Amino acid sequence: MNYLNDEERYLSAHISDLAELSRKTGVPRFSHVLSEREMTVASDAARADKANPIFYGGYDGATRTVCGFFEGTYAEELPKEGMFPLRAVTFSFRKGDALSHRDFLGAILAAGLKRSAVGDILVAEEYAVVFCLDTAEEIICGLTKIGRVGVKPEKGIARELPRARLEVIDKTVSSLRLDCIVGACANISRDKSASLIKSGQVSADFSVCLNVSCTVKEGTVISIRGHGRFRLAKVAGETKKGRLRITLEKYV
Repeated sequence: MNYLNDEERYLSAHISDLAELSRKTGVPRFSHVLSEREMTVASDAARADKANPIFYGGYDGATRTVCGFFEGTYAEELPKEGMFPLRAVTFSFRKGDALSHRDFLGAILAAGLKRSAVGDILVAEEYAVVFCLDTAEEIICGLTKIGRVGVKPEKGIARELPRARLEVIDKTVSSLRLDCIVGACANISRDKSASLIKSGQVSADFSVCLNVSCTVKEGTVISIRGHGRFRLAKVAGETKKGRLRITLEKYV
């Protein structure tokens, strides 16, 4: 679970540098937008430096956040809105136009922005709210089409934040080994799932796991590169043939 690739080692060093700069200057320092896995790496790096980071993604409960260091300030007592270099853009579109998280992300990346500049993308039936770094706000506000669908951008959170959408999937597996669960999530063979795990493309609770035989518990979040993010919501018992009934939740 402690495996770090080259990018994560660079991030760990960068977080340590930010903590030290904030400590020396008394000036707040911020990372780019971090994924949940990167948040774990950043937390470990900050803990090693005995620093106290604050993670914020534009709203409470955000899955993609910026790591901030506020040495010498009273940041924990102040509202996070306005302290972090984050902005929100609300997009409105017609009710009949079905747009997804992937549609918005694809259009944003096609506009020349990196993934590390974009936070959560929350999509509802007629609108979406996109969080981003302040440096990316104008580019995102310039989008008037997502794919072939016309959209109207507006700065700020103009409507109630959409809730995450989940697809419920019922499966049977031979065991709760990671390779079995990954195979069920991605609908691939056990050999292919083992290959993904061994190559570092699978995370369990936001830490890369290379052990194909580790046991997955209820509530564990499984991220599979190229296939999405899942949660083992429930283990419902055995079938007559001794297989396990499980319920998965896929974040869509």
